[in-house]
Amino acid sequence: MTAVLACILVAVAVAIYLTGGYSGIRKPERMSKSRVLFDTIVKIDIEGPGELDYSRIYTAVWEELDGWERELDLYDTLSDLDRANRCDSQIILPKRLASAVGKGLDSIIPTGGHFDIRIGEITALWDFAGDGVVPETRKLSAAIDRMHRPIRMRGDTLVKSGFSPRLDLGGIAKGLAADAVFAILDSIEGVERFIIDLGGNIRVKDEGGKAFEIGVQSPESPDKLAGKFSLASGKACATAGDYQRFFVVDGIRYHHILNPANGVPARGCSAVTVLANDAVTADIMSTALFVMGPEAGSVFLESNSEIKAVFLDSTGTIIAGNFDLNPVSQDDR
Repeated sequence: MTAVLACILVAVAVAIYLTGGYSGIRKPERMSKSRVLFDTIVKIDIEGPGELDYSRIYTAVWEELDGWERELDLYDTLSDLDRANRCDSQIILPKRLASAVGKGLDSIIPTGGHFDIRIGEITALWDFAGDGVVPETRKLSAAIDRMHRPIRMRGDTLVKSGFSPRLDLGGIAKGLAADAVFAILDSIEGVERFIIDLGGNIRVKDEGGKAFEIGVQSPESPDKLAGKFSLASGKACATAGDYQRFFVVDGIRYHHILNPANGVPARGCSAVTVLANDAVTADIMSTALFVMGPEAGSVFLESNSEIKAVFLDSTGTIIAGNFDLNPVSQDDR
């Protein structure tokens, strides 16, 4: 399964999220454009009056997203992230990368280490960007040790001690990029309704305050929805699933959501969908809660009530969480 195809299957926005409901003579114009970015399908839907300069708006959106991808790409040897990972002392980071690294490092302790951007060397050992490799235990142990070497941000400067750890921003990049696009669209007068979908990292807005109906794919099949939920205007959601990127060796499926504590794929559930106030929080917490698993994740949610999450097993059945999915109708399937 290719990375692009896998990421498309994370969470789907049900088609009715842009249906009618507006009164008056003028019929809003609806535009939808998509591109492949961040190894996934990025889709931006905008609704507003016909006189809006949609071409200019989309140009600004794609330029913003191109900037995030260019700076944060782990596998591009010309990216700013790769340059930072190769540095052995300190380096001034460009604005987007500095904000991503700072946010990522600041998220380690609040998530109990279940989300950790210092996992890059371990990610490389598994070779999810290639054919996939099950690493030797000794190599994983050594990489875990190097994860915890000193690293910090001082303003826009990344300060390191030696070449480790290697940073992997895959669990935060799309969330930050979605929030950046949200800021652009939210600032444009006349834009009435929009949905930003970066491979299942979704953020929405409706000037009239109307909610969006979002469907969640069942881990069981890309053609099946586990359920749907209402996403309030301005809010965000993200799904982490073991079916997104994986390889199989000797009948065992190894997926890309790794537990930073032991360097191996987390096994407590098959998917976690998170609702949050912004896309970067949803992105981070979908990974962190997946790694925690249903039991520890439920405890975490009890003391972090602003985060809503639902855990699914391999059949798409809810096994834990603090919100419910609504059933889907025949038309939604």
